[in-house]
Amino acid sequence: MSAKILMPSTQPPGQPFTFIIGCPRSGTTLLRAMLGSHSEISVPPESYFILPALRTTPVNGEFGSSDRRAILDEVLAQKSFKKWRLNADDLLPILEDDSIKTAAATVAAVYAVFARVHGKKIAIDKTPHHTEHVGRLSSAYPGSRFIHLVRDGRDVIPSLEAMPWFRLKYRDAALYWRDRALSGRGALGIVGSARYHEVRYEDLLFDPQRELSRLCGFLGFDFEPEMLTYHERAEDVISGMGSIGSHQNIRRAPAPTRDWRTDYDTKTLALFEAFAGDALAVFGYEPGPEPSWRQRAQATALHAWVPVKKRIETLSKRRI
Repeated sequence: MSAKILMPSTQPPGQPFTFIIGCPRSGTTLLRAMLGSHSEISVPPESYFILPALRTTPVNGEFGSSDRRAILDEVLAQKSFKKWRLNADDLLPILEDDSIKTAAATVAAVYAVFARVHGKKIAIDKTPHHTEHVGRLSSAYPGSRFIHLVRDGRDVIPSLEAMPWFRLKYRDAALYWRDRALSGRGALGIVGSARYHEVRYEDLLFDPQRELSRLCGFLGFDFEPEMLTYHERAEDVISGMGSIGSHQNIRRAPAPTRDWRTDYDTKTLALFEAFAGDALAVFGYEPGPEPSWRQRAQATALHAWVPVKKRIETLSKRRI
């Protein structure tokens, strides 16, 4: 889709940048489809250009058109951006708008263009990768809001295992979910309750109208019934996505697709309980089978090692 945008390329006053975060395969694409069915809300495909753009340093000491051009060139070069179906002409007004004086504002303007091309008021970011970078994003966008979608990790893992890019063993997959789920909840401590909204995937399936009404209230919009019939517009969501097969459920009305109680045996579920049971409790999920003492010991040792490992990796990346 392409259209000439002649309006100012900034988010409307009083509409802070909003991010959907969560562990991959937790239902963020489903939530994107639901929110995108609102007459005033758009949610573009995932982006991987925000964080690199925020590292942009003004060429001549003062942010100007050359810096905006550098950011936009990088955005257009991103493979993931092709799924947005915008082109250079759509972004031209950003280049010409001298009121945009920061890298953060340039990125926000790209989202504003997407919203206007689709006839919407705002555009919300939906990139699970950003779950690990809430501090950086909230610093770049004061007042930004975060929607954390969390799903029972025992149902997330089989969905992750179906992905060609996921190669972790079950134990490490449990830690992967635990780390990202707790990182998502960590956003609450960074931005505060007024800017953080948490939704459980299971609650979204069980009572979508209730959960979407609450979410719309958080965003400052009224709930619209069309949000419940998102599956009738599924092609608009999954078209252009690299792995359509992994998002086929968007074509159907919401319904549970997995049940950890039948997907794994007792020993495997006990292993998950040992390594990630504390995170299950944080989000109010039913506990699994009692782990063996050996599983508990392994989990305790690994939980103690992971923070040290992360610290070593951080120090190794620093330039002397």
